[in-house]
Amino acid sequence: MAFQVTEVQKALKGADYPMDGKALSTLAKKNGADADLVDALQGLREVDGPNTVMQELKGSLGGPTPGGNSKDQKQYKDVDGPSFQVTEVQKALKGADYPMDGKALSALAKKNGADADLVDALQGLREVDGPNTVMKELKDHLGGKPA
Repeated sequence: MAFQVTEVQKALKGADYPMDGKALSTLAKKNGADADLVDALQGLREVDGPNTVMQELKGSLGGPTPGGNSKDQKQYKDVDGPSFQVTEVQKALKGADYPMDGKALSALAKKNGADADLVDALQGLREVDGPNTVMKELKDHLGGKPA
């Protein structure tokens, strides 16, 4: 799996070096990094700063840039039922104080102006401990064409 430098930087925001792989992966998870990056950081030796992190991940850096080439045709996942973009879910859950259950998540999303389909989908979730868990719970509804 390849990662963009900016993705790694966001994941390690607030790092207090030196840090080992376990501490780096814990921080990345707390900062909402995806599971692949959290796993990659877990295996690092102790590093003394962000440059060393980048050196350790060098074989994993350089994935596709968000936005990409404007000539590229965006591919969307074929989703049954309502579908949501990750950014749409993130906006709906702005200000969330985890852990939260489906009732609290749907109330927050409604307050933040989310559409009814997303509010309904969140309503059915079990208690979750953070945004990554929300995305995992909604995975079957993520990635469809934007509304």
